[in-house]
Amino acid sequence: MYYFDDITKKKFSELLCRSELVLAHTAEDGRKETLEEHGELCIKYLKKITEKKQLDHIMEGMEKQWLGWASEMGRGLFREMLFHTIYLHDIGKINCNYQRGTLKNKYFRENIDFNNSNHSMLSAIIYINEFYNILSKISSGKERAILSIFLLLNSYIISKHHGNFDGFKAFMGKLTEPDGEGKRLYTEQMLLFEESYLKEILHNNAYGALKKLVKSIGGNIKYWEKERKEISFELFVYTRFIASLLLSCDYYATTEFKNQKEVKEFGAISDIGEFYDIFKQESLYKKIRHYEKNEYGQRKSYESIKDINVLRNELFLDAERYFLESPWENIYYLEAPTGSGKSMVSFNLAFRMLERIDELNKIFYVYPFNTLIEQNLENLSKIFGNSERMKDIAVVNSLVPIITMKKETTNIEHSEEVDQGIDYVRSLLDRQFLHYPIVLTTHVSMFRFLFGTNKEDLFPLAQIANSVIILDEIQSYKNSIWKEIITFLNHYAKLLNIKVIIMSATLPNLSKLIDTEVRAVSLIKDRGKYFKNPIFKDRVRLDFTLLDSKENVMDRLIEHVAMNAKKDNINILMEFIYRKSAEEAYQKLCDLEIGNKEVMILTGESSAHERKEIVKAFKEKKDIILAATQVVEAGVDLDANIGYKDISLLDSEEQFLGRINRHFLKEGEVGQVYFFDLDSAERIYKDDVRKEGIHTLLNKEIRDILLNKEFGAYYEKVLTHLVKSAEGSNGFREFVEKSVGELDFSSIESRMNLIDAQYQNSIFFSRIIKISDTEVLDGEEVWNHYVSLLEDNEMEYAEKRIKLQEASTRLNHFIYETKKKNFDYEKHIGNLYYLSIDVDRYFENGRFVRERFEEGLFL
Repeated sequence: MYYFDDITKKKFSELLCRSELVLAHTAEDGRKETLEEHGELCIKYLKKITEKKQLDHIMEGMEKQWLGWASEMGRGLFREMLFHTIYLHDIGKINCNYQRGTLKNKYFRENIDFNNSNHSMLSAIIYINEFYNILSKISSGKERAILSIFLLLNSYIISKHHGNFDGFKAFMGKLTEPDGEGKRLYTEQMLLFEESYLKEILHNNAYGALKKLVKSIGGNIKYWEKERKEISFELFVYTRFIASLLLSCDYYATTEFKNQKEVKEFGAISDIGEFYDIFKQESLYKKIRHYEKNEYGQRKSYESIKDINVLRNELFLDAERYFLESPWENIYYLEAPTGSGKSMVSFNLAFRMLERIDELNKIFYVYPFNTLIEQNLENLSKIFGNSERMKDIAVVNSLVPIITMKKETTNIEHSEEVDQGIDYVRSLLDRQFLHYPIVLTTHVSMFRFLFGTNKEDLFPLAQIANSVIILDEIQSYKNSIWKEIITFLNHYAKLLNIKVIIMSATLPNLSKLIDTEVRAVSLIKDRGKYFKNPIFKDRVRLDFTLLDSKENVMDRLIEHVAMNAKKDNINILMEFIYRKSAEEAYQKLCDLEIGNKEVMILTGESSAHERKEIVKAFKEKKDIILAATQVVEAGVDLDANIGYKDISLLDSEEQFLGRINRHFLKEGEVGQVYFFDLDSAERIYKDDVRKEGIHTLLNKEIRDILLNKEFGAYYEKVLTHLVKSAEGSNGFREFVEKSVGELDFSSIESRMNLIDAQYQNSIFFSRIIKISDTEVLDGEEVWNHYVSLLEDNEMEYAEKRIKLQEASTRLNHFIYETKKKNFDYEKHIGNLYYLSIDVDRYFENGRFVRERFEEGLFL
């Protein structure tokens, strides 16, 4: 049964004078769409999205959780208000300035000099007016209090459907403060709409109805918080979800009117078998099932196992088994050693989840780095590459062009499809609303969808509902917001039926940071079976002797590397905290000219092509020494025999170990890692408790934890600290009270920002660069093409957006961020500055040497 089946829909003819003359949109070919027609089209899409995405049970769940105890009238009003948030969102277009000025509707009076042709706030005012009287008839004070919260939240959503989210409190101020946008509308600016709207505006009556309503809301939320802990988190999720639903319906309806073409597909997976059956044909999967049939569960001990694939099979099957035992939980933890096949395991779990739970219909795989997406896309292409399903896997980030769809029309005479070019409108909608069955994206992008305030950040949330989200290495971000992250994820998962798989080799039990009930399960019950096994535990020997060197650390380090470099047929990987140290080590090693060793450098300034060439060299050749920064910890598929690492966080140390003897090529072969202490990690991890000496390898207890892979003991200490800090100034409690409790969306977005901006200006260095073995880019051509697209005012919006995204991916090859403020430039677009004169001097072997630009240092 459709959630809104029993709704009594309001009639525009009873709300508006001559409603058939009120327009919502006009088209370039002269067609006109009335407000009622647009409302009906939005409701058509509300039903389509609800059915395709199976959202009925989500909205029913919200209603049951918050109003399961309420009267039939109260629950019915909750549904009616939600429905009319979509249906009446544009009713403010009765503003005569909008009708006459924007839509050229001759049936409305000439513009009134209020300098206000907006419609969103007026829509919110009328929406409140329509439901205030009905709300006042609810006999239960508790019901009225809760429903009044949703009345104003829905009106806030309506007021923002053409803008960015800011704060709920600011909106309420606009409704009642003397110079507030809303207050002006129902007092001094009523001429804008009073001839069209048939009802009295209650906000103007002697009782000050709206003022009383607004004044009560803060207290109502706080009172409800006492009864239902963290209700403000739930209201945050609700507001974003309904906003996404409204924006989806509005955009789809407007697109259908403008283009006379229905939006039919939303990228939901209707049959997981289409993906899973192909996955099952993969040779590794077949081997796992063969092992399951013949050997799984029959061993008492795994210590003598020599074949790593036995442990990988066990991990795959253990994780699957424990999911199937607890399929209705929200959060799943997958803690597994580096090299144990977590990607294969997690995809199988996602397919299993969709197979087991009918409502689930999308998969999001979320990585910490774009380079990891590249690697896993290659792996997926090996599985799905020859099938139609590969087209259903989309990468969503700033580096990859928007996937374009072909226009197809049927040739009636020959009953064949004819290629009509690219359907830019559909392609843009697919990207904006994530109409893809499987999405590969980054933590930063996913956090934008969950916490961003920009309108386009809100678009995808209706698509994220009823999905599986695989979060890879979420602990790699600042732990000062771990409590916030897991608390928000818990509420998102519960309200929107999201299954979250959190996986890592060093995984804290984040559920210990949640103050309310959490439905979470660990998919690996016996972690010692894997982490303690010699295949994983003893794959790399650890040496801490260099940590005793406190003076001339760099010189001592280079001597040590030079000694090991005398060995033949090995690769050596060095990781530094800062780029300057990596560059210093690189130069010193180059000056030494060690035997047949080739010295390379890899930093964040290295080009994508250079990075690929280094990875290729490491795979195909030996006798390489690579000086690098932390970019090698994850996202770069390197495998070295010997490693050197400047100590930072324990998680980073374990990630680095994953780059040594990574592929276990020879039985009995052991890698070697030496740790040293050169630079302080303070600047990079300023708010992270893990950087403190007591939690690093300077502490012998932490060394034992790394040696024995007892990360639980380590994280027990870290989580204890985070729990205590939650009570302090600017801690979690204060954040909940001042930001979440106030529904201050801007401050929540700021708090949940994963990466702090370090640079001030973006520089485009125009030069000739090689981006692959077969492709060379000319910076001047790339820049001019981008500018021509920006200046093309004739191109259709959707086509322009897609072509700009394509151009941006090429533009990115030339752009570097800098803190430098004063520099000469030739031209600019906003804060992107173009330089072309003698810019090759700032580069060495394709790598940007920052000091040459920022400090004027030239060789």
